[in-house]
Amino acid sequence: MTSPAVWASAWAIALAAAQADGRELLDPAAQKQSVPEGPYWLMETASSTSDRAGAGEPVNLEDGTVWLHLMVPRGTGTLTALTSRKAMSDAFRAVMKEAETIRPAWLPVGLYYHGHSFDPPDLDQDGNRVRFSLGIDYEFQDILT
Repeated sequence: MTSPAVWASAWAIALAAAQADGRELLDPAAQKQSVPEGPYWLMETASSTSDRAGAGEPVNLEDGTVWLHLMVPRGTGTLTALTSRKAMSDAFRAVMKEAETIRPAWLPVGLYYHGHSFDPPDLDQDGNRVRFSLGIDYEFQDILT
């Protein structure tokens, strides 16, 4: 299960980065009926583990990956997509750099973004769009109530 705090934080960072790049960020669960004609971002999260820190401990440890998928119309060009994906990755790295001195409002205490992975597009996929994915690993420590 992805914690609401993780989703809200990742959404705020990704939305700001997408808007700065002139792209729209879509929530797949919002079931939007139409999608932009140009490139756009989709966000989803996957938690790999969520468990107590130890017997009797009040801390829950969650780790997982925030997945951001840049959906690019065929014929748009790879360099443009790679540039947008790097800007998105840099936005998450900048938040962690900023957290070394002050904790930004959209980064709850106990949430850390670390390793990034870049999934190459499958040029054999069907459809009129190509997917460029960015995975951002996270760890979230939360006090159980």
